[in-house]
Amino acid sequence: MKKIIPLFAILALTGLAGSMPTEPADNQTTDNLPAQRVIFRAVDVWVDSAETPLAAYQVEVNYDQKAVKIVGVEGGVPVCYRSAPYYDEAGKAGGRIILAAFVSDDNTAPAGKVRVARLHLQIAGETLPDCQIKLVTAAKPGGERFKPVAQISESKISE
Repeated sequence: MKKIIPLFAILALTGLAGSMPTEPADNQTTDNLPAQRVIFRAVDVWVDSAETPLAAYQVEVNYDQKAVKIVGVEGGVPVCYRSAPYYDEAGKAGGRIILAAFVSDDNTAPAGKVRVARLHLQIAGETLPDCQIKLVTAAKPGGERFKPVAQISESKISE
């Protein structure tokens, strides 16, 4: 038969019990702390290259860092963009994230409106704040630059 040791006894033995807050100090109350709801949403990052194959892209997504934290970055729908794009980890909480990816085989570069990434957001509040997207650069197979259209939209997450 296993012996159950209460959590407080474990904390007391390890010396952690004294560092645990038990009740607010006299000058602190928990009644007047703002109750802020947190919701989770996903947004899709799209690049519309019309009839031109998209071999590489780089986009910048700007968001309100006080209301949004990016908790996940995943790749897109076509096989060539299925892996998560390259990005700087600091961009997940800094108000701006730059995403970039390329195809290793020009023959697999998709054309048309392509979901290249999905961002999972933790949002403080009830609604999704505005997120702006800007195309930094894009390339056709062979490396020639061109100007497709970048878009961001709330995800349906049914794919």
